[in-house]
Amino acid sequence: MDLKATTHICVSPVKAEDEDTQVVPSQPMYLIVVHGGTTGTMLRIDGPETSLGRGGDNTHQFHEATVSRRHAVLSHRDEGLSWLTDLGSSNGSFVDSRRIPPRTPVRIEDGARIQLGAAVVLKYVSLDPCDERFQREMFERTVRDNLTGLYNRAYFLEQIGPLCERNQMRNLGTAILMVDVDHFKRVNDTYGHDIGDAALREVAKSLRDSTRSDDLVARYGGEEFIIALPVASTEQALERAEQIRLMLARRTVRAGRRELRITASVGLSCSLLDRPRTVNALIATADIALYEAKRSGRDRVVDAGRLLLDAERRTESCDAVAV
Repeated sequence: MDLKATTHICVSPVKAEDEDTQVVPSQPMYLIVVHGGTTGTMLRIDGPETSLGRGGDNTHQFHEATVSRRHAVLSHRDEGLSWLTDLGSSNGSFVDSRRIPPRTPVRIEDGARIQLGAAVVLKYVSLDPCDERFQREMFERTVRDNLTGLYNRAYFLEQIGPLCERNQMRNLGTAILMVDVDHFKRVNDTYGHDIGDAALREVAKSLRDSTRSDDLVARYGGEEFIIALPVASTEQALERAEQIRLMLARRTVRAGRRELRITASVGLSCSLLDRPRTVNALIATADIALYEAKRSGRDRVVDAGRLLLDAERRTESCDAVAV
């Protein structure tokens, strides 16, 4: 696929004399992520305007520090013409390596290379059905775990920040569930890695079956999985986590003539509107809660918030005794 193109700069999107001869593209246009996100991500261009920026209210959001909240706008005309306008961003917009003036529409063509800020690089391209299918297949290989078909760790870590922002715009919090298969080494040692792989695929299927379209589910590594859920309260998060744990506990994995029952321990951490946490804190505290779930008997859900509250009460009790 030839992605080379030239860029034309004009003061404003005023129709030139020869624009009547322009051929209207019959194929949809996309922004394909080259750098500053998951490489190969396809962002479809629909409608007369497409806003780009770090804020969750944009058509396409880029969770990168050097991208402004409202960074740039792509404008489209029925004749198949497009312009990029920088909205006065802090770190600038670039077309084919040239910084464009703020608030001045710049004509872009199929194959143009667009840069937002210091790190986000996009390719503006039209794709025929064959190219589109190939691009999607390549993207899926990039973001999916080969064994389970779930998203991989890198994709989850890239998406969790924007997901938390979108949830907040909906007046919701975000819960992180760290899910670890119990006694998985014993399964591998007893029945072999083929059965172990089958167990992981069954866990993945159970997690898919017990989550919703706006949840984010990934294999975090080995026998550990991670889930992000939009929630309104800790109670709702605990209820969802318990449902996920129970659904998994009811499934079996066939090992020869035997059926194995698989369970998992779950560590839960919540970032709510009145008690926000950073993404790093969410994951770290969920991991601590997971360790406690393992230590206290496995096949259970432990809430990081409850652990912290119990620790504070113990500290207050010790301080009272000392006084």
